[in-house]
Amino acid sequence: MKNKNIKSILTHDKASNRIYLMHLHQDDFPEIINYMEDLSNEFSYTKIFAKVPSMFAPLFFKAGYIIEAAIPRFFKGEGDVLFLAKYKSSERQIPENDSLELFQNLLGNAPSVNKMQLDKDYSIRKLTVDDVGSMIVVFKQVFETYPFPIFEPQFLTESIQENKTLYFGIYCEGNLIAVSSAECDNDEQNAEMTDFAVLPQYRGKRFAFNLLSYMENELFKSNFKTLYTISRLKSLSMNKTFYNSGYKYSGTLVQNTQISGNIESMNVWYKNINTNTQYSK
Repeated sequence: MKNKNIKSILTHDKASNRIYLMHLHQDDFPEIINYMEDLSNEFSYTKIFAKVPSMFAPLFFKAGYIIEAAIPRFFKGEGDVLFLAKYKSSERQIPENDSLELFQNLLGNAPSVNKMQLDKDYSIRKLTVDDVGSMIVVFKQVFETYPFPIFEPQFLTESIQENKTLYFGIYCEGNLIAVSSAECDNDEQNAEMTDFAVLPQYRGKRFAFNLLSYMENELFKSNFKTLYTISRLKSLSMNKTFYNSGYKYSGTLVQNTQISGNIESMNVWYKNINTNTQYSK
């Protein structure tokens, strides 16, 4: 199967040293499995990472894949998704054990349900193309490197105009100080909550929590069913934000994503919101 014939959404790069099957089109199944294997051999990638509907999993298992995480009711609030991985290097399978211990301690404590409203000095809203320059300033101060081109004006502008990624921000005295985004699959009614960035001098004020809560309500109004995130294992603060916001932990993607200069393990969290009574249209 040649690349030009693939209908699935697939990325691969040396920075993360992996292939990522982001969306499996059923017309590519099962040939996509051999295609990714050939691609990994061609570029010597050490991990193949695939997000696939559970109904397609058996042949991935046959090809040597394992389950690293799962999200129920991912597709239109009904079908489940599995995060599968195949490692081409034994060293790639070793997680950051110290970070896992700290994360385990977090899960051993009850989540905090205390809500914290934004102070009157701050405002929160959906961002537009007019905010792109300010967004890049924030991203560059927070991330040394990133797996997607969030430092490029064209990328941000196009993603906003296509309405597939919604960006939100917190302003203080006319200056953007915090950003987050929701990467939306409008057809399947799910969204990835991501790109959380708060300027260093404004941390500790639970801005990520406020952004997440604001995004959840906006997505509920648009009839989204399932929200999820892929959060850095070593970022206890972000994991705590999702834990305290009612998300469920469903697995760790070992040495999965290049971010801030290193390949890191990532935690998967999810929340099904279509039956959650805390939201109102």
